[in-house]
Order: sequence, then structure tokens, then C-alpha cells
Amino acid sequence: AYDIQKISDISSGRGVKDGKKIAFLTFDDGPSTTVTPKVLDVLKSNNIKATFFVVGKYIESNNSSKELIKRIFKEGHAIGNHSYSHDMKTLYPHNKLDVSTYMAELEKTNNILKGILGQDFNARAIRMPGGYNSRVYYNDPNLIELNAKLKEKDLYSIDWNAYIFDAEGKKKTAPELVEAFKQDVGTQEKIVVLMHDTYGKENTAKALPEIIDYLKTNGYEFGIIK
Repeated sequence: AYDIQKISDISSGRGVKDGKKIAFLTFDDGPSTTVTPKVLDVLKSNNIKATFFVVGKYIESNNSSKELIKRIFKEGHAIGNHSYSHDMKTLYPHNKLDVSTYMAELEKTNNILKGILGQDFNARAIRMPGGYNSRVYYNDPNLIELNAKLKEKDLYSIDWNAYIFDAEGKKKTAPELVEAFKQDVGTQEKIVVLMHDTYGKENTAKALPEIIDYLKTNGYEFGIIK
């Protein structure tokens, strides 16, 4: 298994080259009762494990979503924390990170996961809504405080360095998503791939088999982030 700090570096474009190709498939903004099961079916039929960055309020929205968390876990995937509300205005008022609100949301979602998966469960991988790098881009003055808090709690911020563009611009067909993905991967050796399994992302589930085939054909192994 890859060290989580190394994966955090890879995800923000500071990866090390050693000739080994590895892909970490990640899914944001779930669980959803419409798309997450389809994604899980594709992963299962390919015998591949992925990482799901889940949103607390969606887990709580219905019992089926709670069951999906159990299924994700039982099938050997990793679960990361993607906040409770995913509300940019709440988390980044005036485009500045509210550290105490964000940390409280991480804790709330982690406690929801513990309630479903048992008190031993702990999500060390976190993903900020919009990404950590977007906070860097905006020169967010509160990142220093955040970094100290994450370190204290042994949490690791994971971004991505490959994206299928399933939440940007106009809605894309499955073949368009695959094409966007290939372009974005380029010749990178180690990739953390951003996809979405939230409501309305059926085409992501449709594109997934071809994305997996492309990675297999190009000699990538698959890893999870935990």
C-alpha cells in the first residue's frame, strides 16, 4: 500500500517518478442511490478497488445511502471525508476557509461513518470541496491554521491530478468523458483520478469501464487511499 502522505503529494502534482504506474480512482459527492450502485457494480466486475469521498448530509438523507456506505466498505473500497454540507458559502465565507466550521464538519461526517461502520472506523483521507489547491490558488490565509489542525488529527488532504471533467462545463456523454480523461492523464505515471458518483452523474458510471480498460492497457495498477 502507498503511504498516504505520498499520495497527498501525488494528488497535488508533487509526485515522485520511479517508473511504476499507479492509478487511484476516486469518487466525490456521494453516496447517491442512483449512481453509486452502478459505479460499485463496474468496480466489482473488474475486481478493482476505489476511494469514495463522501458527504455527510447525503449519507444521512435516507437508509439506502447508509446501506451503500456499508456496501462500499464491505467490498474493500476506501472511504474518505468530503465534509458534511459541501456548501462553499458555509465553508469558505468571503472566499476564506472557516477552519473551525470545516473541522467541525469533518468530525460530524466521521462520526456518522463511525455510527454505520463501527467506532474503530476513521477516515484519514479528506478532500476539500473545490480542492485544497483552489485554496492555494486564492492565497487563502487560513491554510496555515488548517495544516496545523490536520497534522494534529493525522488527517491528509487529497486532491487530484487527473480529471474526467464530469462536473465542469456542459454535460458530457460517456465517450466525451473518456476522451477528456485520456487528455488529462497524458503521460503521468501516478494519478489520482477525480470522478463524481452523485445524482445526475450516470454518464460517469457509463464511462468507467472504458476508463478502467484504458488504464489497464497502459499498464497502471490500482490503489486505494486510506
